[in-house]
Amino acid sequence: MGKKFDHTVLIVDDEEQVGKSLGRLIKSIGAKYVYMESGQSALDYLKTADKPFSLILSDQRMPQMEGATFLAKAKEISPDTIRYLITGYSDIDAVTDAVNKGSIHRYIGKPWDNRELAETVKTGLKQFEMIMENHKLFDLAKEQNTKLYTVNKELQKSAAVHKKAIVEKDRQIEELNKRLEKGFENRNYIKEMEAL
Repeated sequence: MGKKFDHTVLIVDDEEQVGKSLGRLIKSIGAKYVYMESGQSALDYLKTADKPFSLILSDQRMPQMEGATFLAKAKEISPDTIRYLITGYSDIDAVTDAVNKGSIHRYIGKPWDNRELAETVKTGLKQFEMIMENHKLFDLAKEQNTKLYTVNKELQKSAAVHKKAIVEKDRQIEELNKRLEKGFENRNYIKEMEAL
């Protein structure tokens, strides 16, 4: 994980022991975590959070709101957050549906191996970093394009002013040439030689 990101993971599980166990795992990889015991309380928290969570780990089987439903709603609130669903094999239909709808990025089977889960979470955090970096680059490109457009407009105005000045100078030179030609035509060279 990069030093520039301050990752916080949202853990949603109705079993507090599981939530705290996941929290210890998250802390061991250098990230912070917030634990919520239900999908609804997590949604309420997401709406008022100062910044988006880097990743959400949600259990599938919870009372009142299943994990896949919660993650679909969380996506609407925080679309850039990486979303993982923790589930047993019996919930594979819900997982497939959630993946197809784009509600989750990955599912984690129960029981999980802590080392594998830690690596999976690190991968998710790196993915979040790339999403945030892409947003920064997009905003920078937009800003640069706006500046470039402004400079281009100013150059066009300046070119128009210079073009008018050049046309005016060309007109003046042409007028002077005509006067010179007339001056030579009207001169009486014989009288000038006699005068000399």
